[in-house]
Amino acid sequence: MEAEQPVESISISDEELKSLTDAIHQRHGIDFSCYEPKSLKRRVIRSLHIFKLNAVHELWIKILKDRTFIYPFMDEISVGLTAMFRDPVLWKKMLQLLNESFIAKSNLSIWHAGCSSGEEVYTMGIVLRESNFKKPVEARATDISNQAMTIARSGEYHLLKMQEYDKNYQVFNPLSTLLKYYTVNHDTAGFDTSLIQHVNFEYHNLITDPFTRKYDIIFCRNVMIYFDNNAKLKLFEKFHGSLNPGGLFVIGFYDAVLPLVDETKFRVMDIESKIFQKI
Repeated sequence: MEAEQPVESISISDEELKSLTDAIHQRHGIDFSCYEPKSLKRRVIRSLHIFKLNAVHELWIKILKDRTFIYPFMDEISVGLTAMFRDPVLWKKMLQLLNESFIAKSNLSIWHAGCSSGEEVYTMGIVLRESNFKKPVEARATDISNQAMTIARSGEYHLLKMQEYDKNYQVFNPLSTLLKYYTVNHDTAGFDTSLIQHVNFEYHNLITDPFTRKYDIIFCRNVMIYFDNNAKLKLFEKFHGSLNPGGLFVIGFYDAVLPLVDETKFRVMDIESKIFQKI
């Protein structure tokens, strides 16, 4: 049996990456053509290590021969950059908006686009609970990783993460503790799923699937870092069309998209929190 290569010794050529993504597109209809190549290469190399494969060709064969392998592969490719109450300044601003700007609305619609394992979905659930906004809220949380959404639905996270998450929460609300929202079971923190009773989880590929609904708030945080500029521009256009008049578009602190924002379609509501408003 051939020895497994260390991940740092594996390299992928542009031709190998194109052959792999073409095979995935042909076999499963998943389009990677808009993904930033360097980022995608890093994720494919990581997947080779996870699945104990030594070359892209082995991965290519496995994807073509085993129809079910695409699901664990996509779970690894789409590992999210997320944490509960990450960037507390954003969540303090969202609480303010819920208590002031949105308070007169009769209902609220939210889309968590690229929700990953759901930490930010639960974060928003807590923000809603601690706000004065008591009207009906409907939210949709989507991702291309079914495994991540399974974690999100369960609300169960490793207990080791809670120290970081509670530290973030303390910045958001120094008078309370995150512990009141979860119970400890051995090495797992299980969050109160009533926090997300207003949320529907669905598979959705931002690049290939249509945008068919309208929202008051769209979160797409630290997702667009993986796309090239053309894809980012197209997504901005699609997100703009999916917002209600005056709706908010929230990006991640690592999404380097500010130079691409069309000032005729979005105004900067809060640059520190990375919140844009549809014009």
